[in-house]
Formats: sequence, structure tokens, C-alpha cells
Amino acid sequence: MYLFAYGTLKRGGKYHFYLEEAELVAEHVTISGSLYDTGLGYPALALAGDDVIQGELYDIPDVLWPAINDLEDYSGNAKTDMYDRLTIEVETERGTKQAIVYTAKAERLLKEYIPEGVWDVERSFVK
Repeated sequence: MYLFAYGTLKRGGKYHFYLEEAELVAEHVTISGSLYDTGLGYPALALAGDDVIQGELYDIPDVLWPAINDLEDYSGNAKTDMYDRLTIEVETERGTKQAIVYTAKAERLLKEYIPEGVWDVERSFVK
């Protein structure tokens, strides 16, 4: 199963080490939505909006999903999770693919709008 990484899981990101056993499938992948800085060292994505959000596509081995779900504060509990885990279409240089993406559930995560649609991984290390 594929993962659309748009924040701290991207190459150079604070949590990219979670994907050491994953395969990078495409470097330049896009979706439509709106990207925000949470102010907590990581971004949040809302699928509402028409901005081009840039990320990377990874093929994730099944064994890695529990750790990624935990990192993304996703347990499948609609009442307590901070993020939703959705399957969406992403655009790659070779056409569309289905991928998992984590989107913000809590409005409070959508603090600083990032109109360019790109998370600068260096922002993850600044506190």
C-alpha cells in the first residue's frame, strides 16, 4: 500500500527514519487541498481547497503501518484521533495512484496557511 508523505516523513524530515524499510516510488507527487503549519513542528493537511500540495510516494510494507499510524495519532477511533487516514488518488509523473494520506481532523491544527503547498522539512527542526 502506498503512502503520500507531505511533511516530516519526507526525505530530510524529522521522522523520515520511519520509512527506512519503505520504497520511494515517486519523488514528485501532488494532490489538491490546503496545507497548514500546526505550530508544533509538523504540518496538517485539509483536502478542502484547490492548492497543489507536493509530496513523495512510498510503498509501505505492512509491518511499518502500526508505527506510522501511531506517529500520525491515528488509531481508528473517530473520537480521539487527531488525524484521519484516507485513501485518495495522487498524481505522479506516470499517472494516478491510490495512496493513504493523513488529514487533520481537529480545526486547531490548521494554524498557519502555507499557500505554496510545500512543507519545508527544516521547519520540523525549529522550535
